[in-house]
Amino acid sequence: MKKFIVELHDPEITKIGIAAMTDFYQTMSIDHLYSANAVAFATGIDSPFLNVVIDTRPHRQNSSSLIKSVSNFFDKHHAPWGWLVAPASHENDLIQQGFSLLEEAPAMYFNLSNSFSILKNELIILQELSTHDDLKTWIQPINEGFQATEGEDSYRKLNVDKSSSGKLLQFVAHYQNNLAAAGTLFISNDSVMLHNLATKTAFTKRGIGTALTLYMMNKAKQLGFKHCFLDSSEDGFNLYKKVGFKIYSTTLTYTDS
Repeated sequence: MKKFIVELHDPEITKIGIAAMTDFYQTMSIDHLYSANAVAFATGIDSPFLNVVIDTRPHRQNSSSLIKSVSNFFDKHHAPWGWLVAPASHENDLIQQGFSLLEEAPAMYFNLSNSFSILKNELIILQELSTHDDLKTWIQPINEGFQATEGEDSYRKLNVDKSSSGKLLQFVAHYQNNLAAAGTLFISNDSVMLHNLATKTAFTKRGIGTALTLYMMNKAKQLGFKHCFLDSSEDGFNLYKKVGFKIYSTTLTYTDS
């Protein structure tokens, strides 16, 4: 597991970033459970990364009663789930409670007040989809990039259902007229987050992911936002670093299975 080093030590940015992450899961959820400094969200999708409890407790000990409540909540939904510790702290009792650490992922930030250039390439066509789109093109790079089960359609349907929230802007990229990549711009209260950025295997290392990332950032800037966040995978980390994103925190993901 790669070790990531926090570069931006700003409590206010961390606060806004965690609030945006929580807002994303709230928007995507079909049910939730609130507790003191922790909240669980169920999306109905078969993934421990989409059914989560976000744990922001200042002291993450004596978790037994919280774990019981959360476990009962997700049992009701028959869903695998993950426990997110944000910001990351290994000073918790989850391992002792039978959990295992899945990953530590970098949470990254870009100040849209800073200058950045749109990557122009006549071979790459970038497009924002209509809120009435069925997202059947958008989901293809995402399913491939995140190795979703073949034929998996539940996440597409969830995004279609949630499009009425006005918080989800979906984008696709074509390379030489071939569908190549997709992504989501999530509009939170005072910030945006980039989600679902994925490029089809046949089109990697051609600048498509970078072009799409910058295009979505520019859209957010045009909408008047300053704070732009994302939670990076290891595969996408170097791309986001090159664009100019900085690590402001990391998030630990645990599972009880």
